[in-house]
Amino acid sequence: MAKDWIIGETYQEETTTSSAAKPERNWPILRSVAWVFVLSRLFFFEIAGLAYIYLPHAWVEAPEGTLPPSGNILYHILGGLWVHWDGLWYLSIATLGYHNRPQATAFFPLFPLAVKLFGGGVVGGIVFSLLCFLVALFLLARLVAIDLGPKTAWYTLLGLAFFPTAFYANAVYSESLFLMLSIGSLYFLRTGRYWIAGPLGALATLTTTYGGLLVLPFLWVIYRNHGFRIKKLLHALWMPLGLVSYMIFLIPRFGDPLVFEKVQQYWGRHFEFFPITIYQAFQSAWTNAASALNPHQLFALGVPSTSPGNLFNLVFGLFAIVIAVLSAKRIPFYLYIYMIAALLIPFTYPAQGDPLMSMPRLVLEAWPLFLGLGSIMARVRWTRAVYFIVSIPFGMLLTALFATAHWVA
Repeated sequence: MAKDWIIGETYQEETTTSSAAKPERNWPILRSVAWVFVLSRLFFFEIAGLAYIYLPHAWVEAPEGTLPPSGNILYHILGGLWVHWDGLWYLSIATLGYHNRPQATAFFPLFPLAVKLFGGGVVGGIVFSLLCFLVALFLLARLVAIDLGPKTAWYTLLGLAFFPTAFYANAVYSESLFLMLSIGSLYFLRTGRYWIAGPLGALATLTTTYGGLLVLPFLWVIYRNHGFRIKKLLHALWMPLGLVSYMIFLIPRFGDPLVFEKVQQYWGRHFEFFPITIYQAFQSAWTNAASALNPHQLFALGVPSTSPGNLFNLVFGLFAIVIAVLSAKRIPFYLYIYMIAALLIPFTYPAQGDPLMSMPRLVLEAWPLFLGLGSIMARVRWTRAVYFIVSIPFGMLLTALFATAHWVA
């Protein structure tokens, strides 16, 4: 299927012109993206549904010994199981607003606003996430093909779509929206369409704090293309503008424009030097390895525990480090600096007792990692088999945990 893609010269034209690609040039990519999207989403939907029916549930979703609280199993398989943990925060913000809840401000407003526009319910949130992920895959394919060619783009798509935590693209989570906006922003930045790239970057910043990091590739690309021209460099202000607009929104409601950062203490987040975080992550993983490797503890009834996740956090953290090192000379520099900055946040802002908390999901925010992964798989054939042999079972496990309301990330 990758061979059906547009030849390299088509992408090369995009680096020298800002005109939109002709529709017929997009069809081969759309066809490949559509197949990857459909197959990967059906895979995660099926695994989640089966897990929901046959595996024990945590008490946060249903009392011990019961299945769906409403008794409508079809509704929960199709929708309800995709709104656990942070999804409940997003859904409550979409329906109730921030409602004098300082902790809710850690969840930036664009995604819950979009969910509200899609009806404010679980199904609307899922549909919106899926649409965003589809667009994100298409934009990623075009972006990667510009610099690394269609073969690497193909394996980048496969690597991301079947990544063990790519099931979050099915859920009422902001990952799909952020991927679409941040990838789109850097794609249009790369092709010189700054007036599209900038607003998309601002919207990405209204989705998560990671959007603010896009200012780094903006400054680099614009400086490389135009030198120290203030008029062009001003496009890098779109991301701070997005953050400032959220801060202004918070002032009349909470009296503090930085409340979203201060409430991170609620989850035990604090600054730490990354070597110390890595050391603590190894300690926590070793201490909790037994619970992570014991299915009865992983899928225990009652209060869900985050302890088993320490081992998974370390595995994903090491994966990110290895790919970042191996692909240092393969990923374009403007993407590489964003990726490193995105990885530094969880490595320098750990949670108390759970150093790399949410690392399996936060890898998605550092999405240029998948360009590195794609370039490795494109060049070294045996790595493709290794990746999917590890990724598919791991993805099944983590999807099952999420579907049954146990902690993943």
